[in-house]
Amino acid sequence: MTSRLPQTGFTRFLLLPLIMMALLLTLSGCGDKEPEQRKAFIEFLQTRVLAKSQVAVPTLTEEETKAFGPYASDYALLTDYHKGMGEVFSASLGAVFEQFRGVTTVSSLMAKRDDIKKMADQSATWQPVLVKLRADSESKHAALKQPDDLKAVYDQVWAKVIVAPGDAASQVATQVPEVLTLLVSQVDLLKQQGDKVSISGNIVQFTDQKALDQYNAIQQQLQPRVMALMKTAGQLQGMIR
Repeated sequence: MTSRLPQTGFTRFLLLPLIMMALLLTLSGCGDKEPEQRKAFIEFLQTRVLAKSQVAVPTLTEEETKAFGPYASDYALLTDYHKGMGEVFSASLGAVFEQFRGVTTVSSLMAKRDDIKKMADQSATWQPVLVKLRADSESKHAALKQPDDLKAVYDQVWAKVIVAPGDAASQVATQVPEVLTLLVSQVDLLKQQGDKVSISGNIVQFTDQKALDQYNAIQQQLQPRVMALMKTAGQLQGMIR
């Protein structure tokens, strides 16, 4: 048989503050983790993001998420932006360049006229999505409450993984529909000429001077835009590969 000491009112009164003290110590112990969590997060940003030559936004492991505590949500702001940008470009931009893989002559370009028009219309929707995504992310970034040492590193990361690729993505989203729309205009002009134009490979000959002038005017707009698009697309690819 187990005997128990009688619990008087005084004993209960004594135990109550002891329990409260233990609870406070436990709570303060949780708060003490913040410097450790912040240090781990800063080190991660410096070594796994800033130290890389390309834009690196690695997925956190369960251990890293736990180690960063509330700062894991700050990192999620970066990954959410890249996920959103990927949803805009991953399939759509690849499809644009894939369409031109087999285009080696003017005739093969003309055969893809409807596909190019469809892509021109679809790509025109990219920019508004990117603008909203960027604005939402910037608003959340501005609302972050970070200690000065973390903020200094985080803002460098933001410039590298959000600002730079975001600017390049915005340029691509502007350039693609411009290029595709000009190509459609050029193909439509050729089709309107009927037998007044002859096509051999990449050589186009007009019998109508006005049509030739229109074709050349489109070509003069198209060439620098194609070059600019290829340059920007290459920069974007170099950032995120």
